[in-house]
Amino acid sequence: MEYTSRQIEIINAATELINQGGIQQLTTKALAEKMGFSEPAIYRHFKNKTDILSSVLNYFGMGLKTKMTELIQSEDTGIEKLKQIIDFQFEHFSNHPAIVMVIFAETSFQYEEKLSSAVHKILTNKKERVVNIIQQGQKDGSIRMDIDTKQLATIFMGSMRFTILQWRLNQYKSDLIKEGDLLWKSLEKLILSPNKTI
Repeated sequence: MEYTSRQIEIINAATELINQGGIQQLTTKALAEKMGFSEPAIYRHFKNKTDILSSVLNYFGMGLKTKMTELIQSEDTGIEKLKQIIDFQFEHFSNHPAIVMVIFAETSFQYEEKLSSAVHKILTNKKERVVNIIQQGQKDGSIRMDIDTKQLATIFMGSMRFTILQWRLNQYKSDLIKEGDLLWKSLEKLILSPNKTI
């Protein structure tokens, strides 16, 4: 999906509002005040708050998809690419905790199909690309072959998700980038091919 420059400005402003006070802080009135124009002007670009939240998720998902596509096409080994995914995502979340707030509010989205669908799409796209990278790593000999590819992807994504959730529940007080480094040291030992050394 393509967004106009004005829509991207609104998405970024919405993200800042969520950063400051959580999803409940995001209202079209507050957003209009932050943008410096009238509330009806918001509705020229987005239908409602759900549409804005969905766009925040989709915009993040597009960035993640682009980054992971670049990794898949790079010349690095599979194990190196997995490390880069953790580095990219943990740094991005550390700089934009609002995205975490929205993603982990998914249980509140069960009656908002557009939002739950956006979260599901992000996770599905990410898993497809992680599986692809793990397959590349198994072919280049950097990732172990004695565990099913999809299971390795689940372990990789699940441990990332749990670490980020802990950070979220701890009110973002810890250093997420350091947490990512610690996580990777453990994951590397689990995923690395027995023929490779760290």
